[in-house]
Amino acid sequence: MSVTGSSVKRVAILGGNGFTGGELYRLLKRHPYFKVDFVSSESKAGLPLDKFFVSSARQKRSEGGKFQKLAALDGHYDFIFSCLPTGVLPRHIDHIAEHAEYVINVSGDYRLNDQELLRQHYPESLSHPAQGGSHYFIPEFSDINLEAKVVNLPGCMAVATIYTLFPLLAANLIEPRVISDAKTGSSGGGKASTEHHAERAHNFRPYKVHGHRHRPEIEFALEEHLKRSVELQFSVHSLDLPRGILVTSYSLLKEHASEIDVKKAFYGAYAAKPFVHYFNSQNGSYSYPMIKTTAGTNYAEVGAYVEGRNCVSIASIDNLIKGAAGQAIQAANLYSGIAEEAGLQFELEGAWP
Repeated sequence: MSVTGSSVKRVAILGGNGFTGGELYRLLKRHPYFKVDFVSSESKAGLPLDKFFVSSARQKRSEGGKFQKLAALDGHYDFIFSCLPTGVLPRHIDHIAEHAEYVINVSGDYRLNDQELLRQHYPESLSHPAQGGSHYFIPEFSDINLEAKVVNLPGCMAVATIYTLFPLLAANLIEPRVISDAKTGSSGGGKASTEHHAERAHNFRPYKVHGHRHRPEIEFALEEHLKRSVELQFSVHSLDLPRGILVTSYSLLKEHASEIDVKKAFYGAYAAKPFVHYFNSQNGSYSYPMIKTTAGTNYAEVGAYVEGRNCVSIASIDNLIKGAAGQAIQAANLYSGIAEEAGLQFELEGAWP
């Protein structure tokens, strides 16, 4: 596959009946350079795609194909987007990889390279390594690795946390001890979540105070990209919302660092990034990242606020788009050498108020 030019790319979606798979199908149907030729679902095999997805249900005439079983995957695809449940991709990686130029992986498998952490969080990745190698890819910060077969995207809460910390660590402005507090909507748990609506509705509660598997991922990503280690306390709370993530990170500035340094670091990190909006002032009522203004978009909103040596940095994203499906398309665009925003221009405005 050439990484330049604008020829139409043939793509497949694995695990297409989940929330992320549905968003991918919706977005890719309008992509000018990608064509979906295969969507897998073990439970929905044989059913028409356009009758299953809410985004297509109002169409008078079905234009899509049908769900197929993963075993039916054949031919060659420029990109195969894997939205399979954690642990499933590694068991089929050899079959999938032989049909793909690149596997864009949205699930947790292969994100880490430490064997003990893999054994603890992703044992199937340890048992079934990706032939051809894998690469952890953050669209805003990572170099493209054309040699690795599997392109691993960050987890939704992980990437939002990275947005809050990357500029501070890149500029060496903070002490290595950081507290990050993530709040997430219910769709992040997927359709197989066992949490009852009655437990979540009209409620705000801790979900994982210690031991969330995104913590080692965040530490790994920052070490990988910046060669800086952090001691991270990472806790997660459940929101009474279907979509959205808001992460607040608390850090201590080094003695030489100032509020101006923080502003320069964030502006320098994000000024040229089309999908990250940095609030560089606190003028007006809309001066902070919010879930409502990123819901339904591929944007991340980021802000950093300093008082003395205390720094509070905040990021908000839509977990299904910027944290998953939109981020995956953004990565495939970059790997294809086309405009980073291609196919995502429709997802630019959050609802307000």
